[in-house]
Amino acid sequence: MKTNLTTNDSPFRIVVDSLSKTPQRFQSLPIITSSEYLSSEYAEKKRLKIVNLCSHRKPLSTSYYVSLLAEARDHRCLPEAKTLHQIESKLLTRDAIREHDDLIQSSFRRLAATRFTLSVYFGKNLAKSYDKLAKRLYSLFPCPLVQYHFQKKEGKWKLREIAQLGLHQVAEDHHEFIEAELDAMLHKRWRRDNPSKSFRYDIAILANEQEANAPSDEAALAKFCKAANQLDMRAEVISPRDLPRLMEFDALFLRETTRLDNHTMRFALKAERSGMVVIDDPESIRRCCNKVYLAELLRTHNIPTPNSTLITRRNLTELAPGFSFPLIVKIPDGSFSIGVHKVKSKEELIILSKDLLQTSSILIAQEFVPTEFDWRIGIIDGKPLYACRYYMSKGHWQIYNHAVKGADSTGDSAGVPINQVPAVVLDTALKASTLIGTGFYGVDIKQSGATALVIEVNDNPSIDAGVEDELIGDELYLSIMNTFLKRLESKRDR
Repeated sequence: MKTNLTTNDSPFRIVVDSLSKTPQRFQSLPIITSSEYLSSEYAEKKRLKIVNLCSHRKPLSTSYYVSLLAEARDHRCLPEAKTLHQIESKLLTRDAIREHDDLIQSSFRRLAATRFTLSVYFGKNLAKSYDKLAKRLYSLFPCPLVQYHFQKKEGKWKLREIAQLGLHQVAEDHHEFIEAELDAMLHKRWRRDNPSKSFRYDIAILANEQEANAPSDEAALAKFCKAANQLDMRAEVISPRDLPRLMEFDALFLRETTRLDNHTMRFALKAERSGMVVIDDPESIRRCCNKVYLAELLRTHNIPTPNSTLITRRNLTELAPGFSFPLIVKIPDGSFSIGVHKVKSKEELIILSKDLLQTSSILIAQEFVPTEFDWRIGIIDGKPLYACRYYMSKGHWQIYNHAVKGADSTGDSAGVPINQVPAVVLDTALKASTLIGTGFYGVDIKQSGATALVIEVNDNPSIDAGVEDELIGDELYLSIMNTFLKRLESKRDR
């Protein structure tokens, strides 16, 4: 250990089953027993960070109650009670791990045995060959000391059981490794109480460097971090694998394209449940990510849109009166022009729809409204922030042309001062965004004469350096970070 930390000078408490069973090398740490923590002595203590190293092998265990009471006491805790609940359920663990089956099979492909136990300590394994799998499992089940029991059946490795170990149950030859990981956690990973830090708040910016069409490029992300610093906040760009670290921060800013069925929604939900400021919130994501819902919402509230109808297997051959070709056909959850098609005849419509209906039970058919450009109005907290014209890509009817590469794959853009945006466009955008919430939205509008037609409302809209910030520059990033600051201050004052 680099230094000795006692319960008098540390915000941490490492909770163990029994002091007498705890190896001597860990005794210099701020260790208490589960009995001590569950007593009234710790009920009134503030701003504690709990590392729960008690064993958990059955429902409603002592370990579970340590994490549960930590949540009730507003103490930060690893693992959280919901994580312990999750690893008890074979159904929940099976669902969570299903999409990672390829990694499991490739990690164990050289094993001759039919049973294998993988020990994961703070997201790592002693064997470097299992590092990738250990990190992935830790992102799904953030527990400090875990054993994953796998069994090979019919040629495939399956997860049989997950067990959270007590510190006293770890093999002696692993103690040095765990000691180093505890030292890293107590001195580096939970940065909010670092005495050298002078920032008021910490903001996590979720971005994915593997994403082809990310909402923000690297230059824009750097500008967000700089703007946060100017407002006495620290912003850090985190990756999809940093879900276990989310409790380190006060707020979450999503800069990865959101989906209802992947980690972006899990980040947003966890942030919201933890009382963090999150943009955009789960409800905004739900409302914006499904074009069927959005179309119906806009129709119900008399917001002008292109004439639309729903396509299902039952009405595929019958198109509602008032429609003519060409038509636009959309899947409910597409983004960046992906899943948006133009058909020129009923025959094309039927062939395309049959294909798309294999993966979606409903499609949207919408009249084609050709324009030279689409308006994008950026709105935050119910107020217009920026306006852009997004021009169609060269020789194409969309802004994005995924069939070509290079400069011609996207159209040009031009910033427009808010006071020069046609009133009908601005008013329509504000009315549409109000139906979603008070988060950060990009409203796409086609202007047809004196009418503004809403194409969609996007949560998590694009902010790229030199595009959306063309006119107002760094003020754009400061305005968004200032929204976080105002919301954080409001939470603190409640």
